[in-house]
Amino acid sequence: MHKSRPLGGIAILLGSGPGFLLGPFLLFYIRSLIRPSKDILKPLSLHLIPFYIYWLTVSVPVALSMTFGLLSSYHDFYVQIADYINLFENAFFLLYIWVSFQLIKTIQKTRKQLYSFIESSNLSWLSYLVIGLLLIVVLDSLFSIYELLFPRIPWNIGTVIAFAMILLYCILGYKGLFQSQILLPNFLLEEKITNQPIATQEREQVNNKPTRQLDVFTSEEIEELKVKLDEVLITKKPYLNEALSLSDLAEELEITDKKLSELLNQHLNNNFYNFINTYRVNEVKEKLTDKTNRKYTLLSIAYDCGFQSKTSFNRVFKQKTGMSPSKYRQLQDKKIETEQGVEM
Repeated sequence: MHKSRPLGGIAILLGSGPGFLLGPFLLFYIRSLIRPSKDILKPLSLHLIPFYIYWLTVSVPVALSMTFGLLSSYHDFYVQIADYINLFENAFFLLYIWVSFQLIKTIQKTRKQLYSFIESSNLSWLSYLVIGLLLIVVLDSLFSIYELLFPRIPWNIGTVIAFAMILLYCILGYKGLFQSQILLPNFLLEEKITNQPIATQEREQVNNKPTRQLDVFTSEEIEELKVKLDEVLITKKPYLNEALSLSDLAEELEITDKKLSELLNQHLNNNFYNFINTYRVNEVKEKLTDKTNRKYTLLSIAYDCGFQSKTSFNRVFKQKTGMSPSKYRQLQDKKIETEQGVEM
C-alpha cells in the first residue's frame, strides 16, 4: 500500500510542510494558556500565511502529480529541490521553537511573582516537549544535508522522524489536554507575550506619567508600606493558606496587586513566590523548636505552614537554610534533649 500513488498524493496533500504548521501552533498554544481565545485566533491566522503559500504552491501541485499524473515536470523539479525546501522549513520551525521556549521561561518566571505555589500547573512537560521537537528538527536537518551530499538511502529516512514525532507526542503531548489556563495579570507580562500594540491611553500613560505606580510614593510611604506588609504577615499569617496569591495579599494590604508586585520587585528585590516561602520556612523552623511538635511528622508540619507538596517543601527549605528538613529537625531535637538534660 505504501507504493500506491493515490495514497502518496493524499499523504503529500495532508502531511507535507508540517514545520510551517506546527511552529505557529506550538507558539500560540502556549499563548492560549494565558490569553483568551479572542487574542489568539486572528494573530495565529496571520502566522499561518507561510503554510498557506506552501500548501498552494507545493502540496497541491505535487499531490495532483502523484495522484493523477498531472504537472509531472513540476513534480520532477520538486524532487530536486525537496531537501532545500525541507531545510528552509526546519529553519522556520526552529525560529518558532526558540520563541516558544523563551515564552515558557517568561511564564515560569512571571508566575513566581503572582503565586506562592507553582507546582500544580508546572510547565516542565512543555519545556521537554519543545526540547524534544528541537532535537527532532535538528536530526531531520542533518538527514537532509546527508542526502544532499551523499547517495540517497534506499528506504525512506523520513520514517525515523515520523516515528520520533509520534513517540514524543505520546509521551508528552497528551499532558497538554489537561493543562488549564494560567491566570497572569497583563501588567506582569509587560507586553512580552503579545504582538498587539499598546493602547493609546496606555501609551500616553507611559509618556506622561511614571511607568511604576510606586514612583509617586515618598521614601517614608514606601517604608510604611513595608512595615504594614510585615505586620500583616506576622499577625494574620496569610502564608498559611497554601493557595495564597499576589491578589489575595494585596487585598489584605488594601492596595492593588500591581503596587504590591512593584514593592516586592523594586524595593525588596524579591518575587512573591520566594518572599512567601521565606515566611513559611520560618514558620516550620519555629514549630520544630517547640518540643510539643515532636510527635508530628515533618510533612504534616509543612502542610500546616502552607506548603502543598513534599517535593516543594524539601527543595525550598534546603534552599533557604542550607540543609534538609530532616537534618534541621535532628539538630533541633538534640538541642531540646540537651536543654531538658540541663533542667534535670
